[in-house]
Amino acid sequence: MSFLFKTPKMPTPPPPDPSIKEAQDRQEARLEAEEKETRKQIAARRRARRRGGMRLLLSEERETPMAGLEPFKGEY
Repeated sequence: MSFLFKTPKMPTPPPPDPSIKEAQDRQEARLEAEEKETRKQIAARRRARRRGGMRLLLSEERETPMAGLEPFKGEY
């Protein structure tokens, strides 16, 4: 009758599957690559906004591209 009052022991869990770990590693690498690409795209957009201002002012689509611009005084 003592078996009625004993708590059952939990079976030991099976060892983790190595394919799960490999899949997680591949997913983490893929996510890091996507984040890196996204950061590069954002930086390129910022760079284009900073550098694109003068180019847009001097565009041939404007009637007078040099209107309102002073000659460049300085070094690059």
